[in-house]
Amino acid sequence: MRYIFLALLLLGFAAPEVRAQQEFASLELPLRRAEDLVSVADGDGNVCLYFFQGGKLNFSLVDAKGQTVATQEIPYRNGQQPQVLGTRVTDTEFVFYSRFVNGNKEYVRPFAVNRYSGAFRSLPDVPLRRERNETFVGAFADASHFYMIYTDKKDNLILHRELDESYYEKKTFQLADLPRTRTKGERQQELIFVHPDLERTVFAGQHRSKIYTRGDKLYLVFDGFSLRGKKNELTTEILTLDWPSGKTEYRTLPSLAVKNEANFNSFLHSNTLFRVQLEKDAFTLTAFDFSSLQPIKEYRYTADQDIDIKATPVHQRGAGALFSSGNSVIEKTSKVMRNLSTGKPAITVDAFNDSTLQLTIGSYQPPARRNPGGDPTRLVRTPDRYIQTSRGLFLMPGRWIPAYSLPYRYNMFPYNRYYDPFYNQAGESVGPGISTYFRAVLDSETLDKAFVAKDDSTAATVQDKIEAYEEELKQTPEYKTLYRYGNNKLHYGYFDKRSKTFKILEFTQN
Repeated sequence: MRYIFLALLLLGFAAPEVRAQQEFASLELPLRRAEDLVSVADGDGNVCLYFFQGGKLNFSLVDAKGQTVATQEIPYRNGQQPQVLGTRVTDTEFVFYSRFVNGNKEYVRPFAVNRYSGAFRSLPDVPLRRERNETFVGAFADASHFYMIYTDKKDNLILHRELDESYYEKKTFQLADLPRTRTKGERQQELIFVHPDLERTVFAGQHRSKIYTRGDKLYLVFDGFSLRGKKNELTTEILTLDWPSGKTEYRTLPSLAVKNEANFNSFLHSNTLFRVQLEKDAFTLTAFDFSSLQPIKEYRYTADQDIDIKATPVHQRGAGALFSSGNSVIEKTSKVMRNLSTGKPAITVDAFNDSTLQLTIGSYQPPARRNPGGDPTRLVRTPDRYIQTSRGLFLMPGRWIPAYSLPYRYNMFPYNRYYDPFYNQAGESVGPGISTYFRAVLDSETLDKAFVAKDDSTAATVQDKIEAYEEELKQTPEYKTLYRYGNNKLHYGYFDKRSKTFKILEFTQN
């Protein structure tokens, strides 16, 4: 009898964690390459899965109850895989945007799936008015528009924004106010779009260049670039692009004296810009009012002080040794600062309710190169193309281009085949790298540390619960995706390669 009571007691302790997650949907997909999978979700809970295989577009639509509404294969008019650069949710459809190049002409070739019936619709190709000296940088889509970004020899930004299905408006923004960098186009090389569903990890937040959209204004935030005439002082630059007027505004945060590489990074949440600086002997977190750029809150700790804003221990993932699991906790105060400052600083900010903000702070150390003396610039070759001309068939050979990271990545957004962070080739970086981080929970109004009871079963953030679940999986998923659903729900989807099944789990904050 006492064994029954003991089992019920253990079940009672485990019940809060069981309720924290539940299976939402499970789909069998005949998918060979997990990186070809693209998923997009709307606020009602509908999910659309897409992948290209065997010359066909494959779609699966799941409704808000987790039931499969439609599964179909659409023969593609062009045998080449569509280069999907972004997705957007409209009132009635999921829209997938792809780029098509034919010689010197470029087109946006979108296709759409109805959010409720799963019906497929092919949208017309839209030609882009591109000059010969303009180079493609990347593309992204927010809730209202799809953007194509180019740059010219003067480092100006040329943007094409979707106005309707058949027309894109083009505008050129002058960047004469920005100081020159050592490498041409250095600011654009790590440019990513901060989507509301961006994964809140140090891997996602370690990029130095980020794009945010607020209505008709685009904000480009660059971290770790020097001021004009002051090479030893680095700062955070804010470039505002006003679409209606076509004008730009250049602002900077107070500069920081840095000896070698930049040891700080920033993240914009709502109207607050958070900047973290990680040093071996000091930790500084400053919040600025984004409108006035005035500091409104600061936390600073030295190497012998405990970072008391931590809501979680300092985790380190990816530093696996022969007898190590690759997931450790750094407890000693003397080692916390030293480990946090090793790598590229990163910060992300998120909120699942109106009262608290969840900050992920740490550093990301890229995987070591097999051949340190090799070329650090990652290049990929575009495919050869046959073009029909008045003088017969003409072969246009492919060219080597930089592997820009602007199109979505982090295993949750449309896959860009011109960028692979785990690229495996002789002399190239291999592995996921090392992530060292902790999470802080702050009051959204005062930015003070939020009180969380240690015995509260809901104290862990949703990201903590997801990482705990991933540790239980026997094999690390090759593809995973995150998206919001409702006020406090987060859906986590991953592809199980062994069973060829895409599973979606529902996590809640409370």
